[in-house]
Amino acid sequence: MNDFRIPLGKWVDVFVDWLTSSFNGFFDVLRAIIRTMYETLDFALSSPPFWIIIILIAAIAWYAKGWKLALGSTLGLLVIVGVNQWDNAMDSLALVLLAAIFALLIAIPIGILAARNDTASKIIRPILDFLQTMPAFVYLIPALMLFRLGVVPGIVATVVFALAPGVRLTELGIRGVDREVVEAGYAFGATPRRILRQIQLPLAMPSIMAGINQVIMLSLSMVVIAGMVGAGGLGGDVVKSLNSIDVGLGVEAGLSVVILAMILDRVTGAFGSQKSRRSRGAKSPQTPASNKKRRIVVATAAVVAVALLAFSGFAANNSQAESKGTIKIGLFNWDEAIAVSHLWKHVLEEEGYNVELTEADPGAVFLGLADGDFDLVLDVWQPNTHAEYLKKYGDDIVKLGEWNDEAKLTIAVNENAPIDSLDELAKNADKFNNQIIGIEPGAGLTKVTTEKVIPSYGLEKMDYTTSSTPAMLSELKAATKADENIVVTLWQPHWAYDAFPLKDLKDPKNTLGKAETLNAYGSSTFEKDFPEVAGWMKNFKMDSEKLNSLENVLLNENDDPAKYDEIITTWLADNKEYADSLTS
Repeated sequence: MNDFRIPLGKWVDVFVDWLTSSFNGFFDVLRAIIRTMYETLDFALSSPPFWIIIILIAAIAWYAKGWKLALGSTLGLLVIVGVNQWDNAMDSLALVLLAAIFALLIAIPIGILAARNDTASKIIRPILDFLQTMPAFVYLIPALMLFRLGVVPGIVATVVFALAPGVRLTELGIRGVDREVVEAGYAFGATPRRILRQIQLPLAMPSIMAGINQVIMLSLSMVVIAGMVGAGGLGGDVVKSLNSIDVGLGVEAGLSVVILAMILDRVTGAFGSQKSRRSRGAKSPQTPASNKKRRIVVATAAVVAVALLAFSGFAANNSQAESKGTIKIGLFNWDEAIAVSHLWKHVLEEEGYNVELTEADPGAVFLGLADGDFDLVLDVWQPNTHAEYLKKYGDDIVKLGEWNDEAKLTIAVNENAPIDSLDELAKNADKFNNQIIGIEPGAGLTKVTTEKVIPSYGLEKMDYTTSSTPAMLSELKAATKADENIVVTLWQPHWAYDAFPLKDLKDPKNTLGKAETLNAYGSSTFEKDFPEVAGWMKNFKMDSEKLNSLENVLLNENDDPAKYDEIITTWLADNKEYADSLTS
């Protein structure tokens, strides 16, 4: 096999590193501007009572098309409220609207340029082909490196992904204007700019509106992908449902995305139809009285919304003033991380802090902690599992304390499996369907299994399948129910050892390492920003027995994340002495 390889990936890495080091200040300013704009729009949508926003959207729908669209929009939004996804839906709507605005501000001028200049069109067309065919996930990687964790890389990636149809349809609309009409304009002495403004753009408006519609739809399709980099909203819940195999949560969040998509599609489509009729010189089917009525409804709804928004802002400012500050906790979808992070969220909120939890992959979490996007991470494994991340980001984060020293990586099989040691697995691979079920590709356990366990025990011929912890647990549950042999990568402590009959395979070559410690890490300024909490973290201890009991009631016996706080309240009441020790 030819060993020649074009180092394209290395070139891209070097280029991105150069960008981040040379223009770090620029990207920080741009990030702050985009984040401020998003938070302002999100606050405007999320702060008023839900029925005010519903009235506004229904009024816009009525103005765009009529009472049927207004009624349908109202019913759809009430469904979102009913499945408890309203706040997430407004977060996603703010992201979509802001990304669509940015995309259109870029796309329409480029489309005009392409329509009026054949050379520019030839250059722009392959670029658009590239943008539309590149997998959307790829855009997240440089966006995450340049703009760090959170909603901003989600918005940037969405803009890049969604702007292509805006450019294409703007160019198509302008090029589709009848040449005789344009020539008539020139014959009457009109300048090119005036022809564009008064002839080409009005006649091309139906096509441009179709482009606007497509940009908004593509922006909404990126909501789920953006949830992978901490953008939250409905995408965050979809990703969370995938990680936890929570079908109910996935359906609720997915249905909410569909409802928003249908409303945005119908409303923008209706406005596009109006523009199309006007560009053809057709009269509006609406009477002056009905148009006046619609304007009154929209104006009234806007006045009420602004009044309530001001009241909500006043209340929010008072609430923020009473808080000791906001602590942002990053976590990845490991059971002990979820359990401990939600435990401390509850405790800290009881002590007067605001707490924000954001779930992401380990790499993104460590990057966010190093950059200051997170204040605290509670589930750092040492010395092996997270060694790669600590080597990369260790100088920019601070160890606060070690809270458990009984953690270890394992390769586990069903209790009645015909083997007891890893050195027996290769000879009995067929009894396990020649497959090892793993967890997340970016996990330290995955790396140890790939680089040490598999080559040390000659398991290269087995299929090592990596996906996610919940997917692994789902396979484990199915194999246990069917009384089939299975081998999985796992760790202790974990509630699976209580839920399923398992045994750890012996590791005579010590490839998985010795028992590890679980640690709390903070950002470089955490101890200065939150000295009280830093002290609690240094004294925090939790043995495996208590951790397993919390995981069991929170994650194994419960399938509703909305009940976490209630369950933790009960658990702390049952362990009052321990609860008191957390903040002593």
